[in-house]
Amino acid sequence: MTISSTETKAIYAGDGSTDTFPVPFMFLRNEDIRVLVIDRDGLERPRYEGIDYNLSGVGEQMGGTCVLASPPEAGQTVVVSREPALVQEVDYVENDAFPAATHEAALDKLTMICQALAEKLDRALTFRISSAVTGVNLPEPGPDLVLAWNASGDNLVNKDVAGAGGLTVPVPISQGGTNADNPAEALFNLGFGAVGVTVAGCEDEAEVLAAIGAEPADVALLKANRPGLLRAAYGDDAQVHSGPDLSGLAVDRNHVAWMLTGDSLFSDVPLPYDGTYVFHVYPGGNALSLAASYKNDGFLPSPKPDAGEIRIVLEQYNARKTIVSLQNMEV
Repeated sequence: MTISSTETKAIYAGDGSTDTFPVPFMFLRNEDIRVLVIDRDGLERPRYEGIDYNLSGVGEQMGGTCVLASPPEAGQTVVVSREPALVQEVDYVENDAFPAATHEAALDKLTMICQALAEKLDRALTFRISSAVTGVNLPEPGPDLVLAWNASGDNLVNKDVAGAGGLTVPVPISQGGTNADNPAEALFNLGFGAVGVTVAGCEDEAEVLAAIGAEPADVALLKANRPGLLRAAYGDDAQVHSGPDLSGLAVDRNHVAWMLTGDSLFSDVPLPYDGTYVFHVYPGGNALSLAASYKNDGFLPSPKPDAGEIRIVLEQYNARKTIVSLQNMEV
């Protein structure tokens, strides 16, 4: 009979219930059929006739059927291929009548072998037909190495990507990357944990607030369609102080809310430790001057009595106090 089809392989997707799959090409022996099941992780697992599957339709022009002992799960893939043994088993006896059927079967097998080899070559890396390159060989595999052309461009060699100044993808954290190929995995790898991963998947502000279980300070003011002053708070609530200066204030937090009761002086105040302190000064129309003991760069703006808030950032290092910024926040 003739071999009119070049098909030698069929691929099917598992669904957890189907266990019978067509073999849409002729095969001369059950041993010529190879069955693989590929897991979700890409691992190929061979199946064995009589144990994992049974075949029917050997020698049929239209092919046959493969029945698996258990249906492949959803996400798994079934591959049925024809791979006849590369042997010639026909013996022609001298002076006997020409065995036409036997001869045709031998030709059929040779055709099937050629088709199986062609299928494998179709999956191989090849040069285009116009290429004059010959004698290219793969080097022995090496750990953490990549294939590259040599300096003369006529053969392949192993190269160390990092040593050559390149980067692998994803970029490892040790090289300044995230070791991830998506935002959620990047946040997790950088230590943001489950909350960071959840926030990365949010599409609007409401989802972010729900994900972290939070509402902003001064919710009504933030959402109101009217002018007003939004007070910022970091960590614990700010320490509250009132009066014309900072005398008597025992600072125990790094944020201080100071309500002026008259024209006032930002006087020298003892600070418990080196670091940064933020003073939220609410002048209420009163003037504020800065004590000369504080260092600054000479470019600070003057405090405005009509500001909604005068925000002063103060740093202490080795007992040296410096005002690093002053902002007049308008109402």
